[in-house]
Amino acid sequence: MLTYFRKMKSKSILPAAFVIAALLALPGCDILNDSILQEGVFIEEEEPEPELHAVQQAEPEEPGLSAWEARFAAWPIAFGFANEEGSKLIHVFYEYDDSGDSDEDAAEAPAIAPAEDSAEPADETYDEDYEPNNYFEETGFDPDAFSLAVGSYGETFPISFAYWQNETWQNNGRETAYNFGNLPGFVFRQKDWKLTRNKTYLMTDMDTLIDSMLAISPSGWRGNTPPMDDETIAAIERHKERKVEWTKTLALTKVGDGQIGQVLFERLDDDMLFSIVYIDESKMLFWDCLAEYDETSTWRADAGAEPGNFDPILLSRFPEGLLMMLTWSAPEGETTVVLYEEDGVLVQAEELYFGRYTQ
Repeated sequence: MLTYFRKMKSKSILPAAFVIAALLALPGCDILNDSILQEGVFIEEEEPEPELHAVQQAEPEEPGLSAWEARFAAWPIAFGFANEEGSKLIHVFYEYDDSGDSDEDAAEAPAIAPAEDSAEPADETYDEDYEPNNYFEETGFDPDAFSLAVGSYGETFPISFAYWQNETWQNNGRETAYNFGNLPGFVFRQKDWKLTRNKTYLMTDMDTLIDSMLAISPSGWRGNTPPMDDETIAAIERHKERKVEWTKTLALTKVGDGQIGQVLFERLDDDMLFSIVYIDESKMLFWDCLAEYDETSTWRADAGAEPGNFDPILLSRFPEGLLMMLTWSAPEGETTVVLYEEDGVLVQAEELYFGRYTQ
């Protein structure tokens, strides 16, 4: 699937079902490459974690679930992106027939009436007899659970569920602001119109992450990402035993000396490696993405040998460790990467995968 997806023409119009299938093939590196090595190292004895307000250790509710898995299962977490005006988010939702038959046999998404307080007029395609409180029963998704949107560097915005939007025949499969009104999904309103157009946002509730979020800020001016300092680069090279090609400082913590960085290492024959790294005074944690050199699509389709661009959404601290969310953009689309600390490494939470086809 990945090979085929890389060779698709940028102007092709994809049916909705194929777009979803293609997106599911995008990285997280853990999804695409079984040979990925993830590793981390404590460079000094770890300091005790600070007391965390009301954040408690998550207790697994089912046998076999780790503490992180229990958290993810209990949290309301989804992703959406903003419209042109910055007033709405859509969580795209395609409803397919369970039989796995062809697209012609796929069932349409359920028609859900707007919430009673919505300013949106009821469209003629809505089912007037639909009970508004049956969202989860009908779709497995409860839009009323979401009241907060989190954007770049942890910026938060209140949101509220507005209405269900049916797919139109003009949907070209691109999950972008200009195609916003043609996509099927749950639409949320941001009453102050302060969202950034076409930006991906984490959607959650007011209680899930607020107490645990660490304040982070851009490391450069107007979107610039300066390189990491020489001392940090030297420490990374010693640990990896591999020369660094370039680095970017993606974010800095406002308290303490923590930083999130992106590191591209030198090419060794056809072996390519880049890493997302978290570094503070007590630890150095890596999420590594190995790939085989491809002139046109090493890590991402049509991106050449470049790994793409990362934009931090949030950094949080829990008793289990750090939690990090970033968007990963490349020519064909955008992937949201959720990483958590476990046994001295950063591990991708594959169950929280989200991708947007934008080419």
